Amino acid sequence: MQELLFSAARHFKRGTALAERGDARGASKAFQEALLDLHAVKPQRMRDVLLAQVYLSRAEIERDVDPARADTDFRVGYSYARTTHEPHVRAHAERLRRDRAAEAGSAAGSVPGSAA
Repeated sequence: MQELLFSAARHFKRGTALAERGDARGASKAFQEALLDLHAVKPQRMRDVLLAQVYLSRAEIERDVDPARADTDFRVGYSYARTTHEPHVRAHAERLRRDRAAEAGSAAGSVPGSAA
């Protein structure tokens, strides 16, 4: 099981690097590979921390490509982040939540006929 966690961590790091270079498709594939490894591991703290990080990261890169999947990934990642009690992961989840709320608020304000 430890090997799967290490493999998932490598996929996550590769996905993060690809996302930073602008390769959303490659990053998404790497994140998917990490998720396959992580879901094969029995529940434990490190697994849940990595699941939160992977889902939240994939939600970020998929936001403009596949909004429905990004929304699902955000909700799952946010849930894992809340249960891990890992400060940096929770901070990442809360930052994304605030950004999403701000985007939703600005989109609602731009709807024709809505009050400004």
